[in-house]
Amino acid sequence: MNKYLDSLDLKKIILIGLFFRIIAVIFSKGYAFSDDHFEVIEITQNLLDKLDTPFPNFPKGTIYLFSLVYPGVHYVIFAICEFFGMYNPEGKMFMARLVHGLFSLLTIYYGYRITERLSNRPNDAKIVALLLAVFWVFPFLSVRNLRELACVPPLIIGCYYALEKNLTTKYILWSAWWFTIAFVFRYQIIFIPFVIGVAWLFSKANWQKALVFGLAIGVFFMLTQGILDYSYWGNPFASIQAYVDYNSVAANIASYPNGPWHRYIGTMAGLFLAFPFILLLVGYLKTATQSHNRKVLFFASLLFFVFHSYYANKQERFIMPFLPFFIILGIIGFRDIFEQYQDKKWLRRFTKFAIVWFLILNTILLCLLSVTYTKRSRVESMNYLREKGDMTNFVVQNYESSQPEAPFYLQKRYDYYSVDTHEKMADLPNQLKLGTKIRPNYVILIGNTDLEKRKAAMKLVFPTMEHEVDIEPSIVDNLAYLMNPSHNHNETFYIYRIR
Repeated sequence: MNKYLDSLDLKKIILIGLFFRIIAVIFSKGYAFSDDHFEVIEITQNLLDKLDTPFPNFPKGTIYLFSLVYPGVHYVIFAICEFFGMYNPEGKMFMARLVHGLFSLLTIYYGYRITERLSNRPNDAKIVALLLAVFWVFPFLSVRNLRELACVPPLIIGCYYALEKNLTTKYILWSAWWFTIAFVFRYQIIFIPFVIGVAWLFSKANWQKALVFGLAIGVFFMLTQGILDYSYWGNPFASIQAYVDYNSVAANIASYPNGPWHRYIGTMAGLFLAFPFILLLVGYLKTATQSHNRKVLFFASLLFFVFHSYYANKQERFIMPFLPFFIILGIIGFRDIFEQYQDKKWLRRFTKFAIVWFLILNTILLCLLSVTYTKRSRVESMNYLREKGDMTNFVVQNYESSQPEAPFYLQKRYDYYSVDTHEKMADLPNQLKLGTKIRPNYVILIGNTDLEKRKAAMKLVFPTMEHEVDIEPSIVDNLAYLMNPSHNHNETFYIYRIR
């Protein structure tokens, strides 16, 4: 193991990370969750098309919950694509994945540099960088349009400058800038710069720097999100206020997945494949009693984790910004422990077993997930209809899940018929008679529940409806359905043409 690490340098590790991210850019199409598409991509295209109501599910005049900075980044990407004549949605998404994948390489670089500053063992930095490069979820998630992952590079860069030995005003300003970017991407990361600022504030040597740091973050916020919110809503803090208000209402919290305070401990154990998690957890906790900089990063990241553990809404992606800190501090702390107790035979054996276990499972999962096309049927159904070129309008019937279709991939706006209740199905003939929408020539039935019954009901409305094609979910989508059918749904798209 040491011989292999000795043969590596930072450049080689970054190239390894680049390789897997390029694989994900090419093959891992689709989107992972709803937010990384509907809260980013659909909004971006709506803004480009200058719609009066660009925010899905938000009536005109209602303040949007999230910062416009992150969709603004996509706005620039898509605008450049259109400037050069690339209007195809697949082409735009390829460029978005490429930009995100390349951007995520900064996490590897600065994670390595931070570890160098915190540890006097050169191989610690190499191990950390390797994990940031090839940990099984990172290439896949790094090319998604997720705020929880997009905030990680600026978050790590901000920590890098904050840990500078000779902490000049220049480094404080750089740290404040990158923390601000991370914050406007994902508000909850504020706990990390908050703890760093408090640590400076209660230091006799650095309390003035804490004031500069806090003031700089305030100024940089006003120059980024503040300007956008003021120009769009007339209030520089509009999005933050709307976000806090929305997430303080019990009914809103209850509408999302909830869980006990210890849910994320289990999530971390699963992500790190059980046995390696034990080693990293022990190492992570060890750093709480070590040098000042290690303590600061430990308590900063811990506060972030504790907040999400306390808050009722539990979604796995929420703790993604915590992973690099857990890796960095976990590796450093455990390597300290191993050096101290390496004469213990049981420790050497368990460590070797955990490493081999991790290498095998991580390699399998990395290769599988890096080429996984998630939400395949949602995307490919829209691609199919777009490429047919003869669609006037369509009907979507879906009784199980929300936001199944991804109209961005149609490359054209359709005021289509959405049938998501039995009442709407019964009223469909009346809607067609009203003629307020263009008459459809395609029908999509989503999911296989009562398929024949639903098809028969639809045929009563469209007697000339003929089967066109079935578009299946990806293997991973099907696996998610099999593992948790109460939360996930079968999303085979059955497409019919009305002759």
